[in-house]
Amino acid sequence: MKGRIASAHLLLTITYNILKTGEPYHELGSNYLEEKQNNKELKMIEYLKKKGYTIAPSEQQTA
Repeated sequence: MKGRIASAHLLLTITYNILKTGEPYHELGSNYLEEKQNNKELKMIEYLKKKGYTIAPSEQQTA
C-alpha cells in the first residue's frame, strides 16, 4: 500500500510540474546523482578557496 501511495504521489508531482511550467517531462539520467555529488564537491572546494584555504588533490578515493 505504501508503494502505491508513493507512486501516485510521484505521478501527481510530475503532472503538476508539467502543467505548471508547460514544459515536457524529461528524465534526469542515470548519472544524475553522480553529477550532483561532483558538483557539490566542486562548490565546497570553491567555498574553501574563498575562505583562504589551499586545496590540493589527493590520490586516495573515498567510498
